[in-house]
Amino acid sequence: MKLVIWDFDGTLADTRPIIEAGMDHALKQMGLPGTVREEWLKYVGLPLEEGITRTFGPLGRAMEEVLPIYRSYDYTANEHLIRGFEGVSGLLAELHGRGVRQAIASSKRTVPLARQVEALGWTPFFETMVTPDDVAQAKPDPESIHLILERLGVAPGDAVMVGDTPFDLDMARRAGIRSVAVGHGFYGEEALAASGPMAYAPGTAALREILLAWSAS
Repeated sequence: MKLVIWDFDGTLADTRPIIEAGMDHALKQMGLPGTVREEWLKYVGLPLEEGITRTFGPLGRAMEEVLPIYRSYDYTANEHLIRGFEGVSGLLAELHGRGVRQAIASSKRTVPLARQVEALGWTPFFETMVTPDDVAQAKPDPESIHLILERLGVAPGDAVMVGDTPFDLDMARRAGIRSVAVGHGFYGEEALAASGPMAYAPGTAALREILLAWSAS
């Protein structure tokens, strides 16, 4: 293993508090019940626009209506709610020190992703970050992984994807690379297993053991 491609939300960083705050803000503005949030959370990991379409289309609400309401929440002022999962900073540094290359494939847009990665002190660890701004087809399409491999000159057999959603794992499978599912994000083990990851890590300690073992091979 020469390259680890990371998802961001729910994999590296616990962004659930700020995501839920934005969702609650939008639902309140539209007069919709908080129960809609649970359906909306199922699509975290996809580009925001697609998640909104899947959630609100059946309710008769257009994405063009919901998106600006969701974005009216002051995310920048509330990014203090975002925390790296326990042990992640140390793991990123350890892999970097061992010469393992690292990248991010996220459904978050480039500007907020770069800002949040910088705030967490992780910018030096990543050689490239790919977002929906860089590709024609976002997750679970494999284009993001193909672009990272092309940019870094890494063969599929030398890369692994780490993610917390079926969308991450399906993207990896379609790109022909190995994947590790992490259980501290938005999905449980059963839902992740259905997408066929090579390994499952309930938390960062188990993830570290897997990645260090693979980096030695």
